[in-house]
Amino acid sequence: MLDFIGVGLGPFNLSLASLLHQKSDLDYLFFEKKAQFDWHAGMQLPHTVLQVPFMADLVSMVDPTSPFSFLNYLKAQQRLYKFYFLEQTHIPRREYNHYCQWVADQIEQIEYLSTVTSIQPVENGFAVSVIQDGTENQYLCRNLVLGVGNIPYLPKCLQSLIKAHPERCIHSSQYLDDSHRALKGNVVVLGSGQSAAEVFLDLFDQQYDYDRQQNAQFNLHWLTRASGFFPMEYAPLGLEHFSPDYLRHFYQFDELNKDLQLGKQSLLYKGISAQTIHEIYQKLYHRSIGGQSSSTHLHSQANLIDATFTDLDQVKLVFQDRVTLKQFSIDADFVVSATGYHTPEFEFLKQLKTHIQTNTQGRWQISEDYRVVHDAVGEIFVQNMEMHTHGVGVPDLGLGAHRAATIANQLLGYTQYDLGNTAQCFQHFNPFQNPEVNAYQAKSISQLSMAQTNQAFQQVKNQQPHSKEIKHTTHPFFEKNRI
Repeated sequence: MLDFIGVGLGPFNLSLASLLHQKSDLDYLFFEKKAQFDWHAGMQLPHTVLQVPFMADLVSMVDPTSPFSFLNYLKAQQRLYKFYFLEQTHIPRREYNHYCQWVADQIEQIEYLSTVTSIQPVENGFAVSVIQDGTENQYLCRNLVLGVGNIPYLPKCLQSLIKAHPERCIHSSQYLDDSHRALKGNVVVLGSGQSAAEVFLDLFDQQYDYDRQQNAQFNLHWLTRASGFFPMEYAPLGLEHFSPDYLRHFYQFDELNKDLQLGKQSLLYKGISAQTIHEIYQKLYHRSIGGQSSSTHLHSQANLIDATFTDLDQVKLVFQDRVTLKQFSIDADFVVSATGYHTPEFEFLKQLKTHIQTNTQGRWQISEDYRVVHDAVGEIFVQNMEMHTHGVGVPDLGLGAHRAATIANQLLGYTQYDLGNTAQCFQHFNPFQNPEVNAYQAKSISQLSMAQTNQAFQQVKNQQPHSKEIKHTTHPFFEKNRI
């Protein structure tokens, strides 16, 4: 029987594998359905960078001396001086992916082309069924670590259309798979996050590929239901919300307050980097010189309400302006839906879910140290499935190693990684951390009525992202899906 099985191999489970490598005699395996580690392959666009510094690698925030650090990767690749002279802390997204592949290639406990089909509680742990080389194999383990990630989210009106006409409509996660398509007519990008902005930029540069002075090859439309094309918060005091300090503070809130806080913090993990917005605006400005037509149109407050395939081999998109409530349509020849990610009802968890305790909204109850509350034998740990309990930092790469180390210590049964309790932030999330603060009892305390509470709760539900993102959701790279 294995000590644990890790399901899925994204950056977070790879972080756990890195931190445990040659650190103990634990017996474990990680199962990944893909043929290799490949992080958001469909959005590995040239010149795009992570939205977090290189220290948010797989290990450095808990073990900067690890052989699996990004700096050690650079040394192994003979790129250390090149990176030094670059003077840039935000690394290319393609390089981050190659770094993760370099790490994964050194870890023997990873089984690729392995699809987990079911997990059943048994007497001493769990029975995990896995399809490998066309054969179903069963493995027994004492504990589980779920790092299965999210899947693309699509507006309901696009879900069946994208299956029937993939030549006309794709999710942004497939963008590079279709990058060689000859575009014409009206090309539409949906969404307001980093993925949408990067797709827009790439398409913008393609419009005049063949005739840079006269004729655009296609018209480019960018629409979002958001109130505008806003930057994501990236000031240092805002970034402190992606810290163990804030994670611990957030975990103490009750269910209603957690949802209320998440509803108010969207720009911490959604939106576009300010640098990308400046780049877009500069390109728009330069193209408009001399009254040249940009063949580009941007719309905010545009809510997609319907999509149908027409007899002219186009996709008719129907929108409603969220302010005026007027409806309008665009006949699109190609649609890229950069509408984020969400956590689905994974079929392989069906037999396990009946043993898991949930809150009033049916979401899993998860302890502060990432253990799922359940009535089976053994522990179930989660990675990037706990935003409702732990807050905005859950999908952030900068907290990935900290969470993985927390789980690693529990799997080992001792403290391999000293994570400490010393405050890492300058601001006090809890006012009583300030030694000059005293408790004060007001003479009268007004309470929300039940009706007001229900109204506030419903308002928060309406503000929640589709995913959970991150971004995923939201931009995957953040995945806030900040990365």
